[in-house]
Amino acid sequence: MKRFLKRFAIISLIVIVSLVAIAALLASIYEDQIGARIIKEINEQITSDLRVNTFKLSVVSSFPNVAANLNGVSLTDNQDGLLLEAEQLSFRMGLLSLLGSKIKVKSVKVSDGALNIAIDRNGKGNYEIFKTSDTPAPEEPSEADDDDAGPTISLAEALLEDIDLIYSDESSKQEMLVNVINARFSGEFSSAQFSLESDAELESRFVEMDGARYLAGKNLNYDAVVDVDMANGKYEFKEVSVDVESNVFRVDGYIEETEEGTYYDLFLNSDESSLASMLQLLPAEYLEPLADFESRGDFIVKAEIKGMADQRMGPEIKAELSLEDGRITSEKMDGNLKDVSFLATFTNGELRNNRSSVFEVTDLKGYFNRELMGLRLRVENLDDPLIDFELDGVLPVEMVYGFIPDERVKSGDGEIEIQNLHIQGRYEDMIETSRISRVKASGILEFDDASLVIANESMTIDKGTLQLQDNVMTIEGLELEGAGSEMEFAGTAQNLLPVLFADSLNTKRAELNFQTKLYAKSLDLDRLVSLSLVGEDDEEVAEEEAIPVDSLTEKRIQSRERITKFLKGTFDARIDEFNYDRIEGQNFTGLLDFRNNQLHITGRTQAMEGSFDVQGELYFQEQPFLEARLSCNNIDIHEFFEQSENFGQEVLRADHVDGRLDAKIAIYVYWDEQGNMLWDKLKVLAGIGVKDGQLQDFEMLESFSSYVDVRDLRDIRFTNLENFLEIRNQRIIIPVMFIQSNALNLTISGEHDFDQDIAYSIKVNAGQVLANKFKRHDPDLKPKRAQRNGFFNLYYRIIGNIEDYEMESAKRQVKSDFDQSEKRKRAIQRELEVAFNTVIEMVDEPTDWRDIPEYGGDDTADEEPIFLDWEEGGGRR
Repeated sequence: MKRFLKRFAIISLIVIVSLVAIAALLASIYEDQIGARIIKEINEQITSDLRVNTFKLSVVSSFPNVAANLNGVSLTDNQDGLLLEAEQLSFRMGLLSLLGSKIKVKSVKVSDGALNIAIDRNGKGNYEIFKTSDTPAPEEPSEADDDDAGPTISLAEALLEDIDLIYSDESSKQEMLVNVINARFSGEFSSAQFSLESDAELESRFVEMDGARYLAGKNLNYDAVVDVDMANGKYEFKEVSVDVESNVFRVDGYIEETEEGTYYDLFLNSDESSLASMLQLLPAEYLEPLADFESRGDFIVKAEIKGMADQRMGPEIKAELSLEDGRITSEKMDGNLKDVSFLATFTNGELRNNRSSVFEVTDLKGYFNRELMGLRLRVENLDDPLIDFELDGVLPVEMVYGFIPDERVKSGDGEIEIQNLHIQGRYEDMIETSRISRVKASGILEFDDASLVIANESMTIDKGTLQLQDNVMTIEGLELEGAGSEMEFAGTAQNLLPVLFADSLNTKRAELNFQTKLYAKSLDLDRLVSLSLVGEDDEEVAEEEAIPVDSLTEKRIQSRERITKFLKGTFDARIDEFNYDRIEGQNFTGLLDFRNNQLHITGRTQAMEGSFDVQGELYFQEQPFLEARLSCNNIDIHEFFEQSENFGQEVLRADHVDGRLDAKIAIYVYWDEQGNMLWDKLKVLAGIGVKDGQLQDFEMLESFSSYVDVRDLRDIRFTNLENFLEIRNQRIIIPVMFIQSNALNLTISGEHDFDQDIAYSIKVNAGQVLANKFKRHDPDLKPKRAQRNGFFNLYYRIIGNIEDYEMESAKRQVKSDFDQSEKRKRAIQRELEVAFNTVIEMVDEPTDWRDIPEYGGDDTADEEPIFLDWEEGGGRR
């Protein structure tokens, strides 16, 4: 027996090897002929063109079948476009069929390619390439040709592997891109009636319908048995299950093609789904805030599609989703939403279209920290939605703060009690300010220590209410504390719903109209402003995530602009105390008016031991800028320098100056998209007047110690000083002005840039300087009398850097500088008068200070000047 089995195995092996060898030999001999016959047969059955780069017959790899591999395949559609492109199209044939006159194809496999299906606006598909009975038949072959007949394709199985399915339908505005990882179709395809068995593993890149994208990056699987009746156009679903992101749906029923249209009788149900996994099927724009939801409970999905679909009407659609004893969790919520239950239904109504459709959520209930929240929603007519929405209950802030799309919001606490919030009306009316009056709305929101931690600042609404009555929201006693500030709001606002429903571009031009009183016991402006800027924590996060800080700042500015562009109204403000950096003020009264993405400020405040009248416009745009006008009334110069941090320089500091200041200042400040101040665009115009001025221990004046008593230089007292100043192109421009002091009297003009480079022109009465050298020091430090006391004046230029400068005599240059400076002074005066819409007076140099002869200038200007030769170096070396 053993010997027989051994011989049988040897003989079988020899036979198999012989068959393989014979098949391989035949394949090598007839490879080109078989390939040509297969391609010819396919092309005779289609109206388009199949093209192949290479053809290869394989026996060993597919034994006991023979594989006919068409490599580099392209198939055109009926519009001369590309229908199919694949690396390989492989046919499987019986081994013995190579020995016959006809080759019978059992299966086909398409791999590594793309299938492009397109339907035009008239409903015609590009895949209609197979010849029909109307297509002219080829001439009847003769007996001589019978032996050369092409292969007979009798498929029992079709396979797809790594195929991108690209689908577009202009008539229904649908697009789809799906990667077929693998798919199998088996059945007696040549029969009029057969049972189709199919399974597939797919990855959906996206499915787009009416502009919304679904199933982006989702995994899909199905397993199906469908009875196919080709003659009657009927497809009966026997065992069909579809798995979409762990949601398993079972489908029963049938579809039948008739002369009137397509008749549907399908039923879909799932008891292996969850609310969280169903939410994953939403479009991407809705999915993001719900992406990490998880749920438990009895979740059931049912749907029914029944009726005829033709050009006039679709089938009847009914769907139902329900949840009982559910629990919803999310990383965005500090806790769980428990005992959740609801019933959601959808029907396309009697007309079986969007206009008669109704979506309804009834009796949605849930508990968060033992606080009940209830919701009801009904939407009729999906083409022109009519919304009926009700919400009632307590909303804990810790439940919702995580859904605020701002990473600076760290935590939340407290409660918002929602009392009978009811909104009813058409969606189109809700988004249009001109039609919002047609919408009915009512309800009350009451705050109870509702707080958010924003960028490490705790902002708390201690108490207050918002009452909604149609289009009017009334604000009562809304107290906000945090970031070193205490504020209270009261007033009214309109158009809340159009603002809430506005798109990112605000195409409907929604504006929140408001009239509100703002009272602040204290206001820390720099801490409040920092809430919308990038802080140290943000920079650390940006560094960890490799995000440019500038782009994060730009994003914050754009976010702030999206809010301010909706505002149109006035805050009637009263502020007891406020500060910005080291600037402190009291008793501000004024108006903050928002219009056209601009903030207009008008008011008066006490600060720096005096008062300020403030007017200005802050423009919220991609590159924000500020135009402000300040009238300073009898303020303390020392405090002005101290609180302004010496204006960012260390040459002339607060401990050097004293006196009282009156000024009119026009300020123009610009920022870039990242919030960086554009110093090269900074412009300041100022008309100033100083009373009882004092300059103490100013090191720059040490150069005059050879000519003026050093005790006078250490404590200079001067009379009223008036002049105009300008900051432009990062330079401080000081027009020509007369300074009368206890040390000496002089006329000066010049420039001082932000890099501390200086260029000053000075005129000094030489006779007065010499006379003062022989006088006793005046302990009362009275200013020198403005008189022509001497034979001539001296002219000097101070040039260089504040750390290293030179003084040189230069009469012609100084007088020329004074002439040009006088013109600049008049120009500054005119610009200030336009900015403040008022006349601004000027003070001239005393006539006794003019060169001889009086009022005529210097007759010897073109001659070699006679003056004391005085050249001094200075600065910190």
